[in-house]
Amino acid sequence: MKVRTGGELVQDFLETNEISFVFGNPGTTETTFLAAVASSRATYVLSLHESSAVGIAAGYALITGKPSIVSLHTYPGLANGMFNMRNALMSGIPLMVINGQQDSRFLIHNPVLGAPNTQLAQTATKYAYEVTRTDDLAVALQRCYLQSQLQPPGPVFLSIPMNFMLEETAHTTFKRARIIDDTVPQGLGEAIAALRSVAPGKLVIVADYAVGAAHSIVAVSRIADALGADVYAAPFHVQGTVDPLHPRSRGQLPPTTSAINGILGRYDAMLLIGEKIDSFTYDGMQALPPELQVIQIAPSTRQLGFDFPCDIAILGDIQATLEALVDALGASPSQTGARAIDVAALDARYPASGPHASNALILAILRHLDQSVHIVTEGSSEDSIVQDMAVALGFRNVHFSPRGGGLGWALPLGVGIGLATGRPAVCFLGDGGSLFSIHALWTAAKYRIPSIFVCFVNHEYRLLKDLWCNVMKTNPETTHFVGLDFNDPNIDIKAIAEGFGARVETIGDADYVGDVLTRALEHKGPSFLLIEREP
Repeated sequence: MKVRTGGELVQDFLETNEISFVFGNPGTTETTFLAAVASSRATYVLSLHESSAVGIAAGYALITGKPSIVSLHTYPGLANGMFNMRNALMSGIPLMVINGQQDSRFLIHNPVLGAPNTQLAQTATKYAYEVTRTDDLAVALQRCYLQSQLQPPGPVFLSIPMNFMLEETAHTTFKRARIIDDTVPQGLGEAIAALRSVAPGKLVIVADYAVGAAHSIVAVSRIADALGADVYAAPFHVQGTVDPLHPRSRGQLPPTTSAINGILGRYDAMLLIGEKIDSFTYDGMQALPPELQVIQIAPSTRQLGFDFPCDIAILGDIQATLEALVDALGASPSQTGARAIDVAALDARYPASGPHASNALILAILRHLDQSVHIVTEGSSEDSIVQDMAVALGFRNVHFSPRGGGLGWALPLGVGIGLATGRPAVCFLGDGGSLFSIHALWTAAKYRIPSIFVCFVNHEYRLLKDLWCNVMKTNPETTHFVGLDFNDPNIDIKAIAEGFGARVETIGDADYVGDVLTRALEHKGPSFLLIEREP
C-alpha cells in the first residue's frame, strides 16, 4: 500500500498535470503548502498582493488554455483576491485557487485566521470545497482541477487545513483526465433553415469570448460570408473574437443598453455565439429589441437563454459546432480579402495637434507594434480610443478588461500573458486604475517577464467624471466633483513604478515613440511608459 503525506500528494498532483507554475502570495496557513511546492518541480511565482497573483495566473491561463494554480492566504488573502477571481469567472478563465485553512484540530475554537473560506469564495467561483480529512485530499484536488476546465470554464476554490500537508494517507490515486467535449448537436438543420430564411442584410452575428477561446474566428468569418451577415464583437469580450479586417466586421458593440438596442434594431435576427451580450450601464432601454429573433450557440446549459429569451438555443462545443455550420452552409474560404487599413482616416480622426493631441501618441504606439501583439485595456477613459485604433489597425488579440467590473485586472493580466508567450503584451491603463495592482510590476521585474504598460496620467478618475456628467446631465466645467481627484498632493506614479522595479520613460513626442518602444520590446522585464493627458 502506497502511503503519502498531504504535501507529497500536492507534489504528485503538480507532476501528474505537468503544472510548471504556482502563483501566489503566502501567509501563516500556507507554510506547509509552500514546503510541498518547494520540493516539487513547479516554480512558485511570488506576487506582493493576492489580486496580482490571481491576475497574473489568469493571463497565463488565458494563453495556455490550462488551469493556473493559485495559492492564497486564508480568509483575508482570499478577500484580497476575490475581485480578480470574479473577473476570471465572468471571463471563462480556468483557475484552481488553493487556500490554506487553520489546523483542523483548532477550528472548534474559532481561532485567528480560521474562517468560512468556502462561503466567501462562492460568489467568485463555480465550485468551492473545504477538505475535512486527509483521506479526501487526492479526490478533492482531482475534482477541482477537472471542474475548472469543464464548460463554462472558470475558477474553482479548494480550502485545505494546514495540518493535512503533514498527515499521511493511503488514498493517493491521481489520473490525468482527458476531456472530450467536441459535441455537435444533431438538430442543426432547424437553425440553418432559420438563418437562411433571414432577408439579405438583416442577419447579425455577435461573437463573445468563447469564439476566441475556441480558436474559431476564421469559422465565424466564413459563416458570415455564406449568410451575408454583419459581424460584431460582444462588449467586454475578454479576448479577440472576430477578424477586425474582415469586410463584414463592424467592430464592437457599445457598452450601454440603448446604444446596443439601436444597432441590433437594424436587424431581424441575431446569431449569438458564446455566453451573452454584456453591458455596462442601463440607460432606459433593454439591450435586445423584443422582436429580434435570437439564435444562440453556447457550450453550457448555464449560458443558453440565460439573459434574454432565445428562439433557438443550441448546446454544443463552439469549435465543433461552428465547423459543422461551415460544412453545412458550404462556406468556402473567404474570397473577399481583408479590408484595407485606412491610415488617412485614422490620422484625420486623431490629429497630432489640437486639444486632444496626445491621442496621436497612442496611435503612434500601436503603429509601431506587430498586429499579433496582445493589447490589453483597463477600463480607463481612453479605452474606447485604444479599442477603436486597435480594431482599425487589425490587431487580433485585443483584450477588454475587466469583464467582472473590478479594476486591477489588466496590469497583472499583461504580466501573465508575457510569461506564457515570452513576448510583451502592451497594456493601456490610467494612473488611477494602475494603483489597484501596480505591485504586479515587481513580479515581472523579479522573474524578468517581458511586459509593457502605457499609463495615462491625469491625476483624476476621468471615466467616472464622464459617467457622472452623463447620468446627471451636467458638464465637467460646471460640476463640483467629490472623491474623483487625487492631485493634492499629486501621486508620483513614476517613482512608484520605479520602486517596483520597472524601467520608466515618458512619451511626449510621436517622433520618439519608435525609439521608446524598441527599448521596451528588448527589455527583459516591465517597462512603464507615461503619457500626460490634458486635464
